[in-house]
Amino acid sequence: MSSEIIERDDGSLVLPSSADPAVAMYQAVGFRRFSVGLDVGRYTDPSALCIIKAESKPYFTGRGFEQKLTQPQYTIVYTETVKNLDYTDLVDMVVARLAKLKHLNLLCDASGMGGPVVSLFHQASVRCTGVTITAGSTITRDGSKVTCSKNLLLENLATQIENGSCIIAHDLPGRDQLLQEIAAFELTFTSAGNPVLQGGGKGHHSDTAIAAALALLGETHLSLRAMEVRKLQGFW
Repeated sequence: MSSEIIERDDGSLVLPSSADPAVAMYQAVGFRRFSVGLDVGRYTDPSALCIIKAESKPYFTGRGFEQKLTQPQYTIVYTETVKNLDYTDLVDMVVARLAKLKHLNLLCDASGMGGPVVSLFHQASVRCTGVTITAGSTITRDGSKVTCSKNLLLENLATQIENGSCIIAHDLPGRDQLLQEIAAFELTFTSAGNPVLQGGGKGHHSDTAIAAALALLGETHLSLRAMEVRKLQGFW
């Protein structure tokens, strides 16, 4: 039986069933999609865009028709930074990049100056989740608005890279710079004694790392999950 994976129009991944109902009964449905993060520059800081490809593939286990899915794999496949673009030009640039992708989610830093950018995406009929980055250690969601702590955002990125769930494409331009940004984050404490992750001091930019963390958050915490219910028979 062929194990060549078929990608459907909706981005789902399946193994061919050869019209055999026995195979269809055990079919596991995977996915291939993109998550896009945008960190909006403030003052002299650049804006940064990051695209992550997310995949979970079905495979035959070797036990009859049984299928399972691989653990989700997140790959950073594209990064870009730009300076001195007004909000309208920034949105136009991002929309042009998104036009080349299928099955995507866009997350934009909505903190401070990012709020108007999220509104511009909505005006352009581009679905965008605004993420307001705060202190603390929690994440909440209200429709297309999300509030997430900086600690959780960056710890999620560091953890997924450390355990291998998220990788950086080996041929990604700027790969070393992104790794340096991630490594430059350090744990400090507020006057109240609360731990907080900060960039590596003066002269160190963390824009691309923030964009990557936003894109990854879209997959690990905010993506839709499919639930399947089956009935067991022959057990007593």
